[in-house]
Amino acid sequence: MKLCLISIIILALLAQYGCGFDERKKQLDQREQALIAREQLVMIKEKQLKLLEDSLKKNFEKIDSANLSQAEQTFPLPDSLAGSWNVNMVCTQTNCTGFAVGDIRKETWQIAGVDNNVTIRALQGEKLIRVYTGKFTGTQLKLATPETAQTATIMKVELNIDNQNKMNGQRIITQPDGCNTSFKADLDKLKTR
Repeated sequence: MKLCLISIIILALLAQYGCGFDERKKQLDQREQALIAREQLVMIKEKQLKLLEDSLKKNFEKIDSANLSQAEQTFPLPDSLAGSWNVNMVCTQTNCTGFAVGDIRKETWQIAGVDNNVTIRALQGEKLIRVYTGKFTGTQLKLATPETAQTATIMKVELNIDNQNKMNGQRIITQPDGCNTSFKADLDKLKTR
């Protein structure tokens, strides 16, 4: 009889446990389906984000290339900028020997343009000391001294046009040893008689 009672209790427990098991299995299956659905939603969102990112990259590349092509555009030098200019330059920073912050240079620059090429002849008194060549971008003059075997020193000039009688900008000198000197440049057009 004891064996029979134990068997009945075990069967009752198994029956009770079996009913709960089916319910738990059903709940787990529902959770699994919900997780699968969420996973699919996340994958769709990731694909949408990737497409959006690719689209933005293409748009930025178009904008960059448009800006680059605008930056590379050059124009003929306007007649109002051609002629002789008084140039006052003040050294603003240097790590080169032979220069000091506050050094002043005074020159006369003769600016001329042929087609889209600009040339500046720098003079001290009547003596030609250097020639710059470059371009007019529509808002700036960007020039440099030509590199030659005799001189490895590079001078770059960028000038902003204030009006047809005034310009300002900077001249940067890079020497062969890598040191740099920057000058602030102010230009006033010489009045012709």
